[in-house]
Amino acid sequence: MSIDSPIIQVIIGLVFVYVLLSILVSQINNIVASFLKLRANHLRDGINDLIQDPILRARVLSHPLINLVRDEVSLPNQRLTDDQAARIATGPVNPINYIDPATFVNVLMNVIRVSQDKDLFAALLTIVDGMPSGPDRRRLRLAIVNVTETGTGVSELRELIASVQDPVYRSALIEAMAQIDALIGRIGLERDSVISLIAGLRSIKNPYFRKVMETVLSTSRTLEEAEQQLTSWFNDGMARVSDAFSRYMGLLSLGVGLLLALVLNADSLQIARALWSDPALRFTVATSAQNLTQQPIVVESPLRIAPAAPQPTPDTGELITEIANNLTAAQSTVDLLVGLNLPLGWQFQPLHDVDASAPANASLFNNSNNLWNLIPFLSPNWFSLLLTKLIGLAVTTVAIAQGAPFWFNVLNRIARGGGVSLGK
Repeated sequence: MSIDSPIIQVIIGLVFVYVLLSILVSQINNIVASFLKLRANHLRDGINDLIQDPILRARVLSHPLINLVRDEVSLPNQRLTDDQAARIATGPVNPINYIDPATFVNVLMNVIRVSQDKDLFAALLTIVDGMPSGPDRRRLRLAIVNVTETGTGVSELRELIASVQDPVYRSALIEAMAQIDALIGRIGLERDSVISLIAGLRSIKNPYFRKVMETVLSTSRTLEEAEQQLTSWFNDGMARVSDAFSRYMGLLSLGVGLLLALVLNADSLQIARALWSDPALRFTVATSAQNLTQQPIVVESPLRIAPAAPQPTPDTGELITEIANNLTAAQSTVDLLVGLNLPLGWQFQPLHDVDASAPANASLFNNSNNLWNLIPFLSPNWFSLLLTKLIGLAVTTVAIAQGAPFWFNVLNRIARGGGVSLGK
C-alpha cells in the first residue's frame, strides 16, 4: 500500500478511529438493548398506543401467540379486571424483537370475536333450533355457522330465510335478521360487510378504539379484506414505533459516544496532531485501516425495532450468551483501538512544584492529557488547553454518532479520491 499524501494519511487515520469508536458504540448499544429489553418495551408501548381498550390490549399482549408480557392470562375468554389489565400493559416484558403482522391480526380478530358471534346470532339460532327437523333447519344452521366463522354469506342467509316454507318461522327469522341489520346499521357498516367482528366491537369499552376499528373495517366485505386492512393499520403503527426507537437509540448513541470520548480521552484535535507529527504512526494506522476494510465485518444495527427476519424468543441462557458475545466483541474493538498507540487515555501529574517559566518544562504544561493542566488556574495554559480539549471531544462525539456504516463509506470514498486502495 502506497500513500503519498500526509494529509490523506491523517484523514484516513481519523476516519479509522471514528469507525472503531462507532463500532464500539453499536456493540455497547446492543448490550444495553438486550439487557434492558428495549426493543420489547418499545413494541409493548407501540401496541399500547394502537389498542386503546385496556381489556382488549391485555388479552392481546398476554396471548400465547404474542407472548410479549409475562402474565398468567392466556385464555381469550378469561375475565379481567381493570387493575389486571393495567398491570399487564405496564408489566415486565419477554425479550421479543419482532411480532409477525399476520399473527398479530389473527390474534386481534380472534380476541375481538371470541364468544360474541353467538350473542349476535343468539335470537336467530333460538328460532332455528325450535323449527321442526328438515332441510330448512339444516341449511339455516349451516348458513349461520358459515357467517360466524367466515364473515361472509349474509346475503345467502337472507335468501334462505326468505325461502322458509312455514310463514310463522319465516316471519320470526326475518324479524331477528332485521334486528341484526339494525345493529350493523347503527355501527355504520354496510349490511353485507364483514359482520363476524361486529359483535366483538360491541364489547370494546373504549369509544376511541371502537371507532378506529369501525373505520378500519368499514370497507371490508370479507375476512381477507379485513385482515388486509388490519395488517396495514398494524404496519403503519409499527413504522411509527420503529422511527421512535431509532430516535431513542440515536440519542443513546450520542450519550454513549460522549461517555466513550471522555473515558478514552478520544480528542480528535490531539489525534490529528499526533498523526501529522509522526509519519510512522500515520502509516501504521493507515495500514490497519486497510486490513480492517478488507475483512467482512458486520455490525448489527441497534436502531431497528425488528431483525430482518422473524427470530424465536430467546430464553434466559440465550440472552446471557448474546450479551456475553457483545461484551467479547466490544473488548476486541477496544484492544484494536488501544493497539494503534494513539494518544488516548488520561494522566494526572501534579505540577505545582515544577517551574512553569523554564523552557525545558514547557511540554509538561502543554500536555492536555494531564488533567492537572485542565484545572482552572493551576496551569498557566489551562484555558486554551481546556477549550481545545472540549472542542476535540465534541468533534469526536458528533462523529461517533454518525455510525460505523457512514464512516466505512467515507473511508472508501477518501481512499478512492486519494488514489489509495482500501478494499471494497
